[in-house]
Amino acid sequence: MKYWIIPCNVKSYDVVGAFNELSEIDWKQSRNMKSAMTEDIVLIYLSRPYSCVKYICKIREVNKRNPTIDDTDYILNGDNYVNYGNYMQLELLESIDESLLTFENLKLNGLKGNIQGPRSLKDNLLWFIHERIDPFLINMDKNESELENTEYKEGKIQVKYGIKFERNHYLRQKAIEIHGTTCKVCGFNFEKVYGSIGKNFIEIHHIRPMYSIRREISVDPETDLVPLCSNCHKMIHRKKAKPMTLEELKNKILIKGDNNESN
Repeated sequence: MKYWIIPCNVKSYDVVGAFNELSEIDWKQSRNMKSAMTEDIVLIYLSRPYSCVKYICKIREVNKRNPTIDDTDYILNGDNYVNYGNYMQLELLESIDESLLTFENLKLNGLKGNIQGPRSLKDNLLWFIHERIDPFLINMDKNESELENTEYKEGKIQVKYGIKFERNHYLRQKAIEIHGTTCKVCGFNFEKVYGSIGKNFIEIHHIRPMYSIRREISVDPETDLVPLCSNCHKMIHRKKAKPMTLEELKNKILIKGDNNESN
């Protein structure tokens, strides 16, 4: 999953009015965003007089040949928005305070040049933005069914990876980058079974459960986090007082398989 920042010229498109009425919009997908994928996070930066990031969005669909969401009422300069090419469908996640990610703040924390086109976020700028927007993302994660977020909620703690990777959302991203999205116990891969709807879908398991530690710890996504399918993740935590190890669950699957073959 990547993080992007894209500019919006408010003299050409009334994005404020659009998001006041719509929960999703079709946005022009420039060549700079060829690598964009569904579930990527997109920050929309508004031009003057705002000069700040105003909206946090998630990509729901990429490479749409034609827009399917009618936002013509908000197009102020049609030349920039008609027959552009491919579009991506953005879902509004949060409208944030205009003082949170101003142009000045971004410049002080790694932004180079002006925001004149889409760009992916990385290094210091990405870490700075993570610190500012992670509370919104974590609140959204609480509404999802991923078990690692439930553990954070139950444990009432904040987990740190080293100094920079402080947040749950970023730890999940790093774990997927390192381990992929195939279950480490049974080998199940959602995308292979369900196609594009399963792309990047996986749960992340804490080898040391957060609720059993109840203090701030350092978490290394390479050694402390592993991807598991929903079934294996729930089976590992079947006995909350003593979760199984990966090897213990693997052995149960092997024994069950051997018994089925013998029958």
